[in-house]
Amino acid sequence: MAQRLLIVAHAATAPAVALVFGDTREPDTGEVRRLNGRVASWLRGPEKACQATALRLGGQAEPVAELRECDFGAWTARTLVDVAFEDSSALDTWLHDPHVAPHGGESLAQLIDRVGRVLDDHPWPAGRSVVVVSPLVARAAAVHALGAQPEVIFRIDIAPLGRVLISRSDHIWRLQELRASGNRAPPC
Repeated sequence: MAQRLLIVAHAATAPAVALVFGDTREPDTGEVRRLNGRVASWLRGPEKACQATALRLGGQAEPVAELRECDFGAWTARTLVDVAFEDSSALDTWLHDPHVAPHGGESLAQLIDRVGRVLDDHPWPAGRSVVVVSPLVARAAAVHALGAQPEVIFRIDIAPLGRVLISRSDHIWRLQELRASGNRAPPC
């Protein structure tokens, strides 16, 4: 039987709306609706927003450290606007080259690799599993599932409560659905 992963980007937080790197605050879960149907397993990133979103979706999700948000190094807790104003060339480099980390943290390619290892190596049960992560980690999962180059990460839009549905059989991930926006609750 195929393994299916419903990867849900956590609900919006005030700092995420302001484009703050490494946001760790509580989300607004008012728009989150409980999932219907059977869920074989629940996993999440370690952030509070992932935990709160998973609970509202209806699951006691196991935190997995490797599903954490990107390490933004010196940019953590700073807004995109501030970074752009203070060091526009570093930001431009980061946005166009996924192998660099001008902030001293983790590159986007490293993020994709880390998330991909979880997707590939976790003992997923047959059926549907739900994974709640940050929007950027959801993008990384989509890039890995497609087998795409890391440069693709910013060509995929996933907002809070957006989702990626992937499935695997014969050790090959397939993208089944991508919903960039979380305006509606994710269906089964």
